[in-house]
Amino acid sequence: MLDNEILTAIKAGMKGELDSVTVYEDAAKVSTGEVKDFFLDRAAAEKQHFNYLLEYYKTNTVNLTPERNAQAELGGGWKSAIIGEAFLKQVASSRQLSAAVAAAVHLEADAIRHYRDWAARVDAPELKKLLNTLVDWEEQHYADLLLMQEEMQRYYFDINHFEPF
Repeated sequence: MLDNEILTAIKAGMKGELDSVTVYEDAAKVSTGEVKDFFLDRAAAEKQHFNYLLEYYKTNTVNLTPERNAQAELGGGWKSAIIGEAFLKQVASSRQLSAAVAAAVHLEADAIRHYRDWAARVDAPELKKLLNTLVDWEEQHYADLLLMQEEMQRYYFDINHFEPF
């Protein structure tokens, strides 16, 4: 695989990470307390991913060496949330926050597909390792958000009273 193809994949990954940052930061602006902290933490983790990919992109070549360890450099950037009833009710009571969670679920699913597709196409072991690490991270993000979305549904319809516009 040519460097320009790999750089195209990295650029697409950066776009996805930046979209996630935007969704999380916008959600943080309209939330409070632990919900705000949750979205800010998620935005910070996605910024780390973006910056990590940006380092590769700026070199205009793929210089992946065994010395660069994505897991070590970015590990711990994402913590599974422990969320309670008040958290879920705050998110469920806001159509904007509920939509942000739904959008984030889709962005994470897209990222999984993107990184998995590119990991299957590359031959370089270090690049494959990086892409598989990104798949693992995005799968954790996706699982956390999907669980949150499912838990929120217990409250969403009750809080919003099934009222017409």
